Amino acid sequence: MKSEQRRRFLKTAAASGAGLAAGLAYAAGDTAPLAPLDGSVRFLYPARTAQAQRAGSLPPLGFRVFHKLGFGPRPANPANPGSLGDLDYFNSLGGNDSQRLAAWLDEQIFGGADPEVDSRTFQNPNFVTLTKSLTQLWTEHRRFEGPSAYRVARRPFVETQLLALTRMTHSRWQLREVLVDFWHNHFHVDGSEDVVRSVMVHHDRDVIRPHLFGNFRTMLEAVVKSTAMMYYLDNRQNATPNPNENYARELLELHTLGAVENYFGFTPPAQVPLNVDGQPQGYTEADVLEMARLLTGFGIADGAAGAADTGQFLFRSDWHDFGAKTLVGLSVPGSGEPELGLILDYLAGHRGTAEFICWKLAVRLIGDGFSASSALVQQAANLFQDQWQAANQLEQVYRMLLNSNEFLTTWGDKAKRPTEIIIAALRGSGADFTFEFASSADDASTFGYLTDISRAGQAPFDYEPPTGFPEDRAIWQGTGPLVMAWRAVTRMLRDTDASFGDQFANVAAITNQSGITLTPNAIVDFWVQRILGQSFQLDSAKRAVMLEFLQVHGQAAGPDAPLGVNTADTSVNSAYQRVIRGVVLQLVLLPDVMVR
Repeated sequence: MKSEQRRRFLKTAAASGAGLAAGLAYAAGDTAPLAPLDGSVRFLYPARTAQAQRAGSLPPLGFRVFHKLGFGPRPANPANPGSLGDLDYFNSLGGNDSQRLAAWLDEQIFGGADPEVDSRTFQNPNFVTLTKSLTQLWTEHRRFEGPSAYRVARRPFVETQLLALTRMTHSRWQLREVLVDFWHNHFHVDGSEDVVRSVMVHHDRDVIRPHLFGNFRTMLEAVVKSTAMMYYLDNRQNATPNPNENYARELLELHTLGAVENYFGFTPPAQVPLNVDGQPQGYTEADVLEMARLLTGFGIADGAAGAADTGQFLFRSDWHDFGAKTLVGLSVPGSGEPELGLILDYLAGHRGTAEFICWKLAVRLIGDGFSASSALVQQAANLFQDQWQAANQLEQVYRMLLNSNEFLTTWGDKAKRPTEIIIAALRGSGADFTFEFASSADDASTFGYLTDISRAGQAPFDYEPPTGFPEDRAIWQGTGPLVMAWRAVTRMLRDTDASFGDQFANVAAITNQSGITLTPNAIVDFWVQRILGQSFQLDSAKRAVMLEFLQVHGQAAGPDAPLGVNTADTSVNSAYQRVIRGVVLQLVLLPDVMVR
């Protein structure tokens, strides 16, 4: 590209939010400094606009559903004639949006087999830990000794990360993966920590996933007894007469009542105001101490003090404080292990827990503009509380939120986080890649793509604070996370794997398989419909940027003239591959798809 043309292109791209200068220049073989983006990167996101001012500008419902309740839509496979992309499939589910959403939710909630994910992971010999029991993980990875002990101990954690990314990218059950991400962040453990890393497969497979559409109380107990949680928040060391407050505090502050509106500090418990059910509205420092006493003796069979060495949950009665306790207004007699069931029942049915959980769900699934007192959150909390013992309690709450007018009329209130941007780009481009180790060997490589995602700030389960990854838009739309996410996407659409030679997405071959005339206009139309859907209205200025990019890099005499580059060469570094990749990058990194 001539220097004057290149400067004009980058200026126009930045102004429209479509070009993403660094990524596009990189894709085309140029290099571009990232510094000019720093001051204006926030404006690549659409501004928040009140629904009353949008005047019917919402994208089609299918587009919104796959970007809010999934990791982005996948297009049809051109090598499989008659196959439907996600957006066309969604539109085939009913005669109107209400019918389509209802049918899609039924499919997602009841689910089924996931052969594409299974073939890439559970049936892949490079994954060696995914089917191991907790005790196998403990003995073969936590207790392994030898020169590669660190890699062996860490393998279950990394395989769980790779499995999560593969599911986000390739699973048909997108809502399931969004909810897995939500609950992993709600009941967060740092998977990279010592011990936790060796049992992360168990925490994901046996603690979080079985309860996604089930009962919060049941999930809560599974988390309390989780080996990963016991080590992450130190309750395995909780013993009388010096109880450890760490997990007791987070159980109240992060997992049940929440500290946003229900923490009363050093207020005497008798002075805490009562809620509508006549219970103390929230908890105090005195309640944290009482909870720590109650949790004494709840630990892990780790070989200490004569216990077995299996990694399983263990109640040590000789470590437990058998005195009576009073927590958040509940009197708990000193009965030992049954005390846990009493307090979990109480917290799971408490109004504060209902409001806190439903507020977090509304923020994750709909938008940032909710509080515990919002009308929709109150309605969901009523249902959550009324159905606290129901086997499908959480399913009922999800359905209420996702059938609400607030869900149906809210768009763009949230910024996608780095991993969501990356996975949406892989799905939108049709990338056919498995996140995996190069082999089953202890020292096998993961090709560095996890490093790219980590640099963007959101590798799965790799976050130190117990809060889990934040949700708020303002945290994620700064220069650092965006630029690193763009770099990761650019690399993933460009590179091949050194070991296997697989391309992430042969976008040039996909273009040729479509049978279209290879002109700038036809190519842009094909990829816009493929990634954004037939009903999506692309801004004319953004479309003009793509046409100019194709004409300049593809050596076309005009928008309806054929490309001058060799379109038969679809190798990874061919001029044709690079120019099509540039168009695809512009589309998968549009501001329109970096929000939800």
